[in-house]
Amino acid sequence: MITRYAHNCDLYYKVFSIPKSSGRSRRWICAPSRELKGLQRWIVRYVLNPIQLHDAATGYRRRLSIVDNAKCHVDREFVANVDIRDFFPSISTPRVFGMFRSLGYCDDVAWILSRLCTYRGRLPQGAPSSPGITNVICRRLDARLSAYCDLYDWSYSRYSDDITVSGDGPLGQALRIMTKIISAEGFAINPRKTRVSRRGASQQVTGLIVNAAVALPRNKRKLIRAMFYRAKIGHPDAPSDSALSGHLALLTMINPDDPAIEGYRQVLAARQSE
Repeated sequence: MITRYAHNCDLYYKVFSIPKSSGRSRRWICAPSRELKGLQRWIVRYVLNPIQLHDAATGYRRRLSIVDNAKCHVDREFVANVDIRDFFPSISTPRVFGMFRSLGYCDDVAWILSRLCTYRGRLPQGAPSSPGITNVICRRLDARLSAYCDLYDWSYSRYSDDITVSGDGPLGQALRIMTKIISAEGFAINPRKTRVSRRGASQQVTGLIVNAAVALPRNKRKLIRAMFYRAKIGHPDAPSDSALSGHLALLTMINPDDPAIEGYRQVLAARQSE
């Protein structure tokens, strides 16, 4: 069965698009069939999860979150955000094959594993195995960028395709050198999403404020407040219970002493008891 999927894996995907958060374009999702997804989850559990990753890689890892990714960048003179362009599809099947070979698998096994985890020659966004594969492939990238930042006592972290560097002192040619390192590792940056924020301006890391402490942006707090208000009054456009739970968990994780949390919990409990 596994060999059959490996030879015909492209037939076992459903492809659709969703709007990006910017609203300007759409993101293509390649969702594997239930059976193929099961095989990919097996690969995640028994092949990818045991691999030691770089400490700077904080995305798609158990017990780590966007808060952990942001903590090391609090109260810095500058925060530089760099986005890797087309992160998942920029990783080809031969590159995934090479990754499995580097883990010690023979050619035949590495070929099967790489075929099971790719779609039309690329790493699909939507497969449960894709995030773990990117973290393994990016180990050398993380090591090189982290070592470069250590020279200046800067902090470095990567959450999926979001790279953040922060510290004190002038940046100088750092972004140009980092771009060269990223290019040498087989990736390209998205210049439109490259941003440097100085102290005194709003400094954000993976959507969180890091100027003085890790915090939710004001517009995000207002959005959460509006969502729970709609839920409280029974508005037809109120979010689902799962969406409310997710936002409540995020708020609790970032600011557990927020006085609004108890009220939000009561709203959610009342909805769930209906």
